[in-house]
Amino acid sequence: MGLLNQSPVLFRSSGDLIADRRFTYACDYAAGGDFMAAAELFEQAIARAPSWTAAWFALGAACEEAGSGEAALRAFARVTELDPNDEFGASLRLARLGAATPAAAPCAYVKALFNQYAERFDEHLVDELAYRAPGLLAQTLAGLGRDDFARCIDLGCGTGLCGSAFRDRVGYLTGVDLSPAAIEAARAKEIYDRLVVEDLNDFLSAEPEASVDLLLAADALVYIGDLSTVFAQARRALKLDGRFALTLQSGESGFAVGPDLRFAHAPDYVRELADSSNLAVAGLTQAALRREAGRDVLGLVVVLKPR
Repeated sequence: MGLLNQSPVLFRSSGDLIADRRFTYACDYAAGGDFMAAAELFEQAIARAPSWTAAWFALGAACEEAGSGEAALRAFARVTELDPNDEFGASLRLARLGAATPAAAPCAYVKALFNQYAERFDEHLVDELAYRAPGLLAQTLAGLGRDDFARCIDLGCGTGLCGSAFRDRVGYLTGVDLSPAAIEAARAKEIYDRLVVEDLNDFLSAEPEASVDLLLAADALVYIGDLSTVFAQARRALKLDGRFALTLQSGESGFAVGPDLRFAHAPDYVRELADSSNLAVAGLTQAALRREAGRDVLGLVVVLKPR
């Protein structure tokens, strides 16, 4: 069941053995493609444990798969009521069903997602998804005549794939990520001079003005829709000859939550926001960032510089 499998924190006991058992049976039905039967069993579990967030989330996923959009909306809305931190990312699913688009994915959701993903992250992205974002950023910067930077911050560094691609090109390398597990995986590679567990916007806001030569964000901003704060903080932190190199998933208009629950951004949105943030577009090209389900995932490779 695709939507259930995407949740980083799906099964947590309700404390009621019968409710837990019905939940497990429901997941079995969902795995077999019988989403209506699964929804009925999730509802039975909820009847015994009305505040069980995982069951409400699973009910929403089953209803969405079954084509019951209104029921899915109600269930996902209940998830956000029960868990204001939205560790399940229900707000993203609500957006996919026509509700308001959030400004970003919930921090609790992103943290949980990458905490569970960190151990197999490198193998999955490189070997299975042919992940290319770090190499594309390095190639693009070199093509623009920049191949050496004194101080670099890798925003949303994850396990260090982008840091590895840039280690020989920078003097002092800092990595920032929400996920402690991802940071520990990056630390094991011994490529960063400094690693910090923090939201990237919070981290950037504390950086001294005009102190950074290179900001990197490889596949990190797909969890943020409204990039205005990121661009403003990047402009403030960058030296006048600094660069902000990032990848985004390609969208058609503004920003929106895609089928993969990541944000897609339109090229015009990037250009307009850069202009209003006093940044100039040094490069903006479309490229395949990785492969998923046998198809290329198209993205934007962007380099910005202060004006």
